[in-house]
Amino acid sequence: MKKRVMALIVILVLLCSTTYASAASDPAVTIVSPSQTVYGSNLLVSIKMTAPKNIKVFVYEEKQKVGDTLVSIDPTTATKESLNGKTIHSVSLMTPETFEGTGNLQFYNKQFSNVTPGVYRIKVETLNGSKEVTASSSIRVVVMEKDSESKTGSAIFGTQQTGALHWVQSLLKSIFGN
Repeated sequence: MKKRVMALIVILVLLCSTTYASAASDPAVTIVSPSQTVYGSNLLVSIKMTAPKNIKVFVYEEKQKVGDTLVSIDPTTATKESLNGKTIHSVSLMTPETFEGTGNLQFYNKQFSNVTPGVYRIKVETLNGSKEVTASSSIRVVVMEKDSESKTGSAIFGTQQTGALHWVQSLLKSIFGN
């Protein structure tokens, strides 16, 4: 009797904790790049397709309205929680592009130069033969200034090296130069 009750409780917990998404993503289409944070003024969008698919790619800059103008969101203060309560306007950086993948492994790549610091969103839609959307996925990316990487970067390379590690580094520098 206790085993049945415990089994029912486990099943109820599993059923109640299931969440549903409004648009399912396609496992054969993956946004590879960019990562969550980009440092600099270049934004490389890379999408991997592991099956012959048709995709449509959108790239937006997320902005908020201040008065009558749209202003870039400050990337240093942008978090998922801070963006949830705000009205965000998506400004397209490009005309949406359709890409037809014919092989089992293909990549779509597009680079944007001279991007300003802010929050960007990449959206990929998978299309069927009649150009209807069958799946969709998107990510938000924070673009920071190049200088902020060195301020918040890893401290591993800034620490003083001791003993044997310093000796090995000096030896390698003497052999290979700077």
